[in-house]
Amino acid sequence: MTTHQNDADLERAADTQSDLPGRRMPRNVHDTISWLAHVLDESLPLRTDEDEAEFAQRHLSVAARGVIAVREELGPFTAALVARVLGADMRRCPPSEVAGLDGGEAPSWSRLELDGADETVPGALVAAFDAGTLCTVQVVVAIETRSSWRDRQLTVYARGGDEGPAKEYLDAVVNRARGPENYLRGHCLQVSSEGGLNVRPVTRPSAQRHDVVVPEDVWAEIDLNTSALFRRSDLLRKLGLGTNRGLLLYGRPGTGKSALCRALAAELCGEVTVVFCTAQAIARRLDEVYPEVARLAPALVILEDIDLIITKRGHGDDVSLHGFLTALDGAMSSHEDVVTLATTNDVTMLDDAAVRAARFDRHIEIPLPAEPLRAAILRRYLGPLGDRVQVEAVAEVTAGASGADLRELVRQAVLVAGDQLDTGTLLAPVRAGAWRPQETGMYV
Repeated sequence: MTTHQNDADLERAADTQSDLPGRRMPRNVHDTISWLAHVLDESLPLRTDEDEAEFAQRHLSVAARGVIAVREELGPFTAALVARVLGADMRRCPPSEVAGLDGGEAPSWSRLELDGADETVPGALVAAFDAGTLCTVQVVVAIETRSSWRDRQLTVYARGGDEGPAKEYLDAVVNRARGPENYLRGHCLQVSSEGGLNVRPVTRPSAQRHDVVVPEDVWAEIDLNTSALFRRSDLLRKLGLGTNRGLLLYGRPGTGKSALCRALAAELCGEVTVVFCTAQAIARRLDEVYPEVARLAPALVILEDIDLIITKRGHGDDVSLHGFLTALDGAMSSHEDVVTLATTNDVTMLDDAAVRAARFDRHIEIPLPAEPLRAAILRRYLGPLGDRVQVEAVAEVTAGASGADLRELVRQAVLVAGDQLDTGTLLAPVRAGAWRPQETGMYV
């Protein structure tokens, strides 16, 4: 890394060489001359590119063997939390110098979006702190949060003999990040696996319970296995009955599985951390998610369309299947206050081991809507135009339709007749055979 004060001095010196117009000294020549000058006279500053360990040696004024380093590997959730805590400490106790982690690299900062506000946090840098500021002893702190999560780490360098205070500060940062200053707890999070496992807060879903027209017993079963579990977790723990739960929602496309998940997330978010996992994260990195989620409990983990990832053995990616089974086993046996809610279009496509009771305690079907529910769905989509339509008559002739199918029927009617649509407008394509329930459909 480059120490900017020395860079500026050398560049000014180079600019004064009037006998070499238009020429600048090459970077490697700068470093060589600076090194030779420093060997001859240690009072002359050494102009060089340093890595973080060399930066620490210079600031601690000791040779390599006189420096100790204590490190904490940062998981995909913890990395951002620790960065935020360190950023707050750097504002409270400004460092004497900040540089990038590698030679010639500038310090890296990241922008954190939280609750509609932006906050700048360190991404990859090394910073020197005088004794009595950040720590009782002089320390150098390095953080890396940009790489794949296995490389993310926080390091505190100190002189030999100062390992105790250095480790005490390191532990304090991590404990604050995971505890009282954990800004992820109670939020909705999106977990993806592009370029390593990534976690980001997302806007709380706007879906509401009344938006999801499903049989009442479906909501009753969902509430019993989510909200009731979170409310009674202390008693369950006291009785040794476990505070984890696995639910599998299954049903035809368009029956409301996605909408139900989002309405439930909107209701629980705040008191419960809600974690949405993308298909790639489910397939490749789910075993890394649950240990981190356990620190954010109570938590709801939502895994949508797992039939796209977890198929029967020999019919898909068996490596992903094995990772999925291992992750769920760990979630059910090692972590508390975590409910997993997964969805699938076709439960028969899943491997038997993936859906057994030890992993998914309850299987809940969301069936195609019966006639009364079809009428309710039509009223919802028609809104203020519903008074112009005999929805019961339309519901009677749309057997086998999903909520998404009925939505498309209403869309077609609006395109044909605008706000003048009536019962006949909706019935016409059904009677003419121009509309029929689809094999697949959009999620409502």
